[in-house]
Amino acid sequence: MLCLTVSFTERPFVKPGCAAADALCGDRLAAFFPVVAGGRVRSVSSGGFAATRMSYEGAMPSKTAPSPPREAFAICLSLRQNNTEHLMDGIWANTCSPQHQSKVFDLQSEVTVGFRGSFDFLFFYMQRSALREIADERGAGSLEVNVTPGIAIADPVIANLGATLLPALDNPHETSDLFVGYVAMALQTHFVQKYLGRAPRMRPSRSGLTARQLRIAKHMMQEDLTGNICLHDIARECGLSRSHFARAFAISAGQPPHQWLLEQRVDFARQLLGETELSVGEIALRCGFADQSHFTRVFSARAGLSPGRWRRARKL
Repeated sequence: MLCLTVSFTERPFVKPGCAAADALCGDRLAAFFPVVAGGRVRSVSSGGFAATRMSYEGAMPSKTAPSPPREAFAICLSLRQNNTEHLMDGIWANTCSPQHQSKVFDLQSEVTVGFRGSFDFLFFYMQRSALREIADERGAGSLEVNVTPGIAIADPVIANLGATLLPALDNPHETSDLFVGYVAMALQTHFVQKYLGRAPRMRPSRSGLTARQLRIAKHMMQEDLTGNICLHDIARECGLSRSHFARAFAISAGQPPHQWLLEQRVDFARQLLGETELSVGEIALRCGFADQSHFTRVFSARAGLSPGRWRRARKL
């Protein structure tokens, strides 16, 4: 499920998909903050995961409302230096969050946050049930955080994965649920391995999908070229967990699911450009792109020519 950019005081347009029913994202997250004119919240979500960017220029008039306990964890990634204070388990802490550093929170505890001045951050919400699936697969028994909650941590993996989601947050109509789900799986796997418990890491299986599983996965993705199909749904049809499926598909196909699907879109577009008289805009929609502009950017990057120039060159 992908949420469009909204202000703190607006309700987001929700695109049908598979977002968690209780995901703390979009207007649900903004509801805990004092109403601040000019603040922005942008959110994308998939399954038990949500990523929300919140930014505001000015001074916060008051602290957030206490967040009710949830069966989830959160990571707060600063996109610039943010000065905050938070109350957790009855204890106040004043902290600085340098740019690109993260804070981890167990949302089973009630959390109250105050910002001292402007802020810009990414908030990752991860349901405990989704993390348990990954932890069980790796033999990790504990879902207890092994770092001090609310203390800034320099983690380049979180920072880089967050950066890959920024274009999706800016252009949600051009973003597939399959892509968001794949990034979510990568972030959740990293979180389980680094921040939950202290069980020894297990080497993931290097086996790919069976021929039948690969046929099922490719068919499901080709049936909806928009990519708005959940990674979890494809994995379930193959009888696998999300993380196992994502690794196995990459081994069998040589690339992640969302990249494979993007190639299918471009290949289908080449076929339509060469064999039909459909307009570029019509081809963009048939191939699962958000609009003609989105199609032109992706096609040009892959083919080296715009769709119109590629079609004319083919007719010479």
